[in-house]
Amino acid sequence: MASAPDETRTGMVVRAIRDRIDSRALTPGARLPSIRAMAETSGVARSTVVEAYDRLAAEGAIRSRPGSGFYVAAPLAPLALDRLASTKEREVDPLWMLRQSLGERRHELMPGCGWLSDHTRSGLTHSLGRARRSN
Repeated sequence: MASAPDETRTGMVVRAIRDRIDSRALTPGARLPSIRAMAETSGVARSTVVEAYDRLAAEGAIRSRPGSGFYVAAPLAPLALDRLASTKEREVDPLWMLRQSLGERRHELMPGCGWLSDHTRSGLTHSLGRARRSN
């Protein structure tokens, strides 16, 4: 976990969790790692994680369920596109997919998109009808 020069270990844990919430890697209702697991993963003491979780709970970013753990609180702040990882770091860019699916492309094949265009569907229906009549 990389840190800013003056950032404390507690601040590093808080920032790491905030970044995961802001990028939607953690969504409302998602369970955070246990204090012990977060401490081992982050390479910090359990008391550091306790303090970080307490800060986030005081800010309203997470909430505690006694005996169950810590969960991301709702609602989330609006998604900031500049906070998303670069396109190279993601396998699929959901915004690009949405723009492509809503774009006007009547005669372009879009295999794997999950639906058929009106043009493709009518051509397929016509072809199937001819095949059925020839048999």
